[in-house]
Amino acid sequence: MTTRRHGRAGIFKGASRTSRKRQAPTGPQSALTALGGIAYRWDTATDVLTWGPNAAALFGLGATALPRTGHALSQMVEPGSGPDRETDPTGSYDIRYALRFGPDHVVMVQDSGRRQEAASGGSALVRGVMRIDPRAGARDLLPASINARSALLTRLQDDINEALRFSHSCALIVGTLDDESDAMEDMARAARPLMRRRDHLTVLAPNSFALVLTTCPASDAGSAMKRLGQLLESYPHLRLGAACAPEHSFDAPALLRAAEQALDEACSRNAPAILHDPRKYTRGPAPALRHAPYDLIAAVNDRRVTLATRPMADAHSRQTALLQAGPALVASDGRLIHLGPTPLLAEANLALLVDGRMLELAAQYLVRHPDERLVLPIADATFHDGEWLTMLAAHLGARPGIASRLMIEISETAVIDSGPARGRLDAMKALGIGLALGGFGVGHVTATHLQILPFDLLKVDGVFSQCLKRSTDDRLFVSTLVDLAHHLGMATAAEWVDDDETAHLLQSLGVDYLQGGAFGDFTQQPSEGRARQRMTG
Repeated sequence: MTTRRHGRAGIFKGASRTSRKRQAPTGPQSALTALGGIAYRWDTATDVLTWGPNAAALFGLGATALPRTGHALSQMVEPGSGPDRETDPTGSYDIRYALRFGPDHVVMVQDSGRRQEAASGGSALVRGVMRIDPRAGARDLLPASINARSALLTRLQDDINEALRFSHSCALIVGTLDDESDAMEDMARAARPLMRRRDHLTVLAPNSFALVLTTCPASDAGSAMKRLGQLLESYPHLRLGAACAPEHSFDAPALLRAAEQALDEACSRNAPAILHDPRKYTRGPAPALRHAPYDLIAAVNDRRVTLATRPMADAHSRQTALLQAGPALVASDGRLIHLGPTPLLAEANLALLVDGRMLELAAQYLVRHPDERLVLPIADATFHDGEWLTMLAAHLGARPGIASRLMIEISETAVIDSGPARGRLDAMKALGIGLALGGFGVGHVTATHLQILPFDLLKVDGVFSQCLKRSTDDRLFVSTLVDLAHHLGMATAAEWVDDDETAHLLQSLGVDYLQGGAFGDFTQQPSEGRARQRMTG
């Protein structure tokens, strides 16, 4: 491994590219793919789910088949295999569950990540990585309950396809008992008077089963469940739910979910049987930050948005080398709320509005603190906005001497199109500032991109830091990213470093700077007006 040390000012001056080797190490996307990792971001305010570029290939799906909302992903979680993904994770999480993409297409994933708090105090953005368990590709290594569901769904899909060909309907009835039963075979025999030649019953678990009636329209499903209840009246606490194809779905996994939703309702209402009603499960429009953005605009205009900073420590000395900056609001109880990524509203130009205010505050801070250096992130929309360069040049020109102590952080997704991005980055570098690439490792930026983009600091996405203690794959991946960065003459930083053990691991892997709970959280910096009041008070 190449271990290149950077002085506190070195990364702001840019590193020479003349000493590169002929062939760069493996790029982040290929390395992440080789380790079965898929990065994602979930905006819980809008429910939008964004995947890394390797997701479709690793999941074995077409690009259009990827779930694009958190709700859609939660519907793919196999019951009993893990938590409901629609539930907002609190803080950091590291969980394992199965995702079903088709009747016989199931993958086991290890999902780790963290939420970022919104101004409202709720979870606005969840960042994570799913790692596919390669051992779970073989059917004999999957849990028996998942294999039973796969067998049911494969046959059910054939039943649905046949119903569509011959213009009739089929009904899926799922049932459960309060207690596990050893008499499922006896129950299946008791249900046979209801069944015709092509109907079939599958035991899904010791206390649950599924019955497919291949020629049963939705209008008759209620009567069928009543008749089944009479046949199984010797089994106490029986609850039934049903859904029909094609009335409720053409897709076998979706039909099973609909029937199980009806069963859950029957259990919660203590009703003997319920037929799926799609009107109860129609999701309305996403709660898309109706008021918060405009409240944020008012906060910017009223100068209630403040500059917050957190330490970025040298990995060896553990002394503060840089300060990570970001926007924050002060709540009524005095609590500082870091805003995190700024929501994009084109009609309000909100990203540029907030980032412009942060640039102003950062410039004022650097004037008052001549020995400090700031890393200031900007939104993708700001980076591509034609007014940003003019705004940046104006603030730097009005305060000579601060450019060498300011670093602007741009995300991976902002520089996917490296041609136009190179021109903007070169123009920013010409003003004398440093450039950092945030969220590095997700896979949007390749090694080829990095060879032509003039970054000084690569910030490894925090999702790869939080599992280092248990994951050799994560350690290997971070080592690959660090090797690549140092090979290209760039310094590296890691996010989400919350304990000393993780800090030592990252240091051993060659990371130059560390940021996270182990070194301090965001704290409010006084505005210029308040600083003057304090000096003259």
